[in-house]
Amino acid sequence: MQTSQFVYSKVPFVRIVIPFILGIILFHYLSSIPVFYGVSIVVALFLILLLFQTSSTLRSNYKSAPYWGIILTFALVFSGYSLSSFKSLKSETFSSKSVGFVMGKIMEQPSEKERSIKTVVEINAILSNNEWIQAEGRIILYFQKDSKTKKLKTGDQIIFEPNLQEVKNAGNPEEFDYKQYLAYHLISQQGYIKSEKWQLVQAKAETGLFAFAESVREKLISILRKNGLSGENFAVASAISLGYTNELDAEVKQSYAATGAMHILSVSGLHVGIVYIVLDFLLFFLTRKRYLRVLKAMLIILFLWGYALLTGLSPSVLRAAAMLSFVVAGKAFNRQANIYNSLSASAFVLLAYNPFLLFDVGFQLSYLAVLGIVYFHPLIYKIIYIKNKWTDKVWILTSVGIAAQLTTLPLSLYYFHQFPNYFLITGLLVIPLSTIIIYLIIFLFFISPWEWGASVTGKGLYYLVDFMNSSIKTIESWPGALTSDIPFNSVQVLLFYSLLAFITLFIVYKRILYLRLLLVCITGILGTGLITKVFSLSQHKFFVYNINGISSINFIDGSNNVLFSDIEKQKPNFIKSLKGNWLSLGVESERVIPFSRLKDQFLFTNLMTTDNENLFFKKNFFDFYGCRILMLRENFTVSEKQNISIPMDYLILSNDVSMNLTDILTCIKPKLVIIDSSNSNWKTEKWIKEAKDLKVEYFAVSRNGAFVADI
Repeated sequence: MQTSQFVYSKVPFVRIVIPFILGIILFHYLSSIPVFYGVSIVVALFLILLLFQTSSTLRSNYKSAPYWGIILTFALVFSGYSLSSFKSLKSETFSSKSVGFVMGKIMEQPSEKERSIKTVVEINAILSNNEWIQAEGRIILYFQKDSKTKKLKTGDQIIFEPNLQEVKNAGNPEEFDYKQYLAYHLISQQGYIKSEKWQLVQAKAETGLFAFAESVREKLISILRKNGLSGENFAVASAISLGYTNELDAEVKQSYAATGAMHILSVSGLHVGIVYIVLDFLLFFLTRKRYLRVLKAMLIILFLWGYALLTGLSPSVLRAAAMLSFVVAGKAFNRQANIYNSLSASAFVLLAYNPFLLFDVGFQLSYLAVLGIVYFHPLIYKIIYIKNKWTDKVWILTSVGIAAQLTTLPLSLYYFHQFPNYFLITGLLVIPLSTIIIYLIIFLFFISPWEWGASVTGKGLYYLVDFMNSSIKTIESWPGALTSDIPFNSVQVLLFYSLLAFITLFIVYKRILYLRLLLVCITGILGTGLITKVFSLSQHKFFVYNINGISSINFIDGSNNVLFSDIEKQKPNFIKSLKGNWLSLGVESERVIPFSRLKDQFLFTNLMTTDNENLFFKKNFFDFYGCRILMLRENFTVSEKQNISIPMDYLILSNDVSMNLTDILTCIKPKLVIIDSSNSNWKTEKWIKEAKDLKVEYFAVSRNGAFVADI
């Protein structure tokens, strides 16, 4: 890619989107300016810009040109800030205590969970003081599972008695921030609704585009089911073609993630590009005259956005549809669109719709992958010249995979802490296969009225998807397929991207300065990891985690990591939710000991398992560097003759142990009482009340998040 392509006059949207993004980031870290003041600043700045444009004196004075650019930049920064502030206000709903009833519309196809039916509801109105008031906002609702709730569809209008709570995180260190994730999707509350607390007002009340798209998707899904797709193969086929992921199980997701093919399971730029190619081919006859080319462009853009709507408007689809729309429009008017300008324009349009898409992982990785392919792919491809036609095609796919991996690797390591070592092999396999599968699915949809042809196509599709799934699982089973638990922090992310920038600048300009700077970045990346490791050697930490219904305590001594837990009640992703904390602390792999082994007969083997002379435990007593901890999980009797109070640093109440705090304190004197997350809500409230009455220091894990202590 030649540097001349970076001339700013050819990429006006790059100059617009960068300050706009800075404004969104500014709001993320500094959200104290009221919306009114932010909007006022934006209006004032744009009025000044208008003055520049209408004043011939200012416009003709070349000395004033820089001021115009500076004012425009600040106007865009405050525009991003103000829009973010406005959108964040829309995500704030209401207090359910002051509301009698709520009317809302189901916006997301209800999905069946183990004990409930989950969906997203958009609020239309609330009944307060016997008066219906117009309202807005989105909430997550979990309906009691029964025959009535299983019939709910997108677009249904319902009325219900609200029992809403603010979305809260578990509060475990370095855990996924679910509350912030929902806030980015303009959701701040959730609730559970029993069957008798809600009523269907009107089925499919919404007749707009979203409801129409949902009904079309349901029909297309039924076509896949009708023609032989079932089980795991149906789940993958519907995911890669229609964005329907409700039936993807954890095992399939893990296999695709471990081999670097997870992006195949979510509709993205690849899928939108295939749809574009099909449309461009089918409308080949609309190219002879200019007005026909314009008509063709309008039809393609219409169908692209229809497909985006059909697949649920994910960030990756939105990006691809928006970018291709600019490309198609430019082509219709015989204008060669600059890819960087198209990317920036699509990003600006999407962020203007929802600025918090900027913090969506899929949005970030999607744009970075495209930038990598656009800029680095030509450079990498030119490294090796291949004469053979088919070998050259393999090298093209390989170089595309390397280019995309270059720009997404730092963020992938930061968010997922793993690297699929066979991603190139996977790419060579799944990209052609998934492309053929999508073409076949489109063909199946077209010929579905022809039963015999559809049945034959469906069978072929079944075996092809089955082959792809089997291949993915085979690659996953290879030795060293996945490098996991890679520690990578935000500083290393910035240093890695700086390194990538300086390598590029050195290749383009051949200046020794850039070589020195990239060496500094390499030193910084390695040094950051080394510093984390050195600091970890002197740490002595004690954790009581907040895992609903489970007792979990963790002792970290330098790099030694011992977890005591109700492992027999372990939930899916239980250990995974704690990995982020362990990686940030630079500790070794966890050694898990179930509480059921805390008995005399297991004492010797447990000591061998922990391999830590600074941690002593017997039954439910722990001593860690002189810090004394007692965990009550089973009832014990307090002797009336007991006259001695045993001092403890921490007393942990667990498993709804049937004892009064008053009785416990007659023989144990803790500095702090910890009520862990294995206790029921009523028991936790009971102990909190007792602790307050007795004026005892307490910490309720289920209310305050994980307890952390430096010993």
